[in-house]
Amino acid sequence: MRGLLWSAGCVLVMAAAPALAQSAETAAPPLEQLIESFNAGAPEQDGVAIDAWTESGPEGFEVVIVIAPRGETKLVADPGITVTPTVRAGVEWRTPLPHRKVDPAIDYFTPPATLRLRFTSSDHEPVELLVEYAWCVVDFQCFFGEQTLTVATRLP
Repeated sequence: MRGLLWSAGCVLVMAAAPALAQSAETAAPPLEQLIESFNAGAPEQDGVAIDAWTESGPEGFEVVIVIAPRGETKLVADPGITVTPTVRAGVEWRTPLPHRKVDPAIDYFTPPATLRLRFTSSDHEPVELLVEYAWCVVDFQCFFGEQTLTVATRLP
């Protein structure tokens, strides 16, 4: 006997021997036991790796944010990537906020996507940034992600 189970966009094909041929000793475990053994609580791997640091350039200090897709993952160019720093005294952002990297002319960014936010800091305390992005595993299976980063404003 074959059956189909539809769950979260996946089709699972289950095969079993005819019920008449099974004895109590070889019977399949009950469905409840199979569901309990499925580890749905396992942490999901985000489709991207995000890194950030501070650099000093000719125009002053910049926070550099790099978003790199893992494996076959792609970064969606529209709606793109949005970076929103947490407002705090002692930091002046010299880039319009929230900072967005969007390109409606293409489907996906060429990896890795890099954003630079110029700033001045009077206290050299770390800054906190919310990074929001969209990524696709395949063309029709896409997700929104967000990550809060804390970045040192002092150079090592």
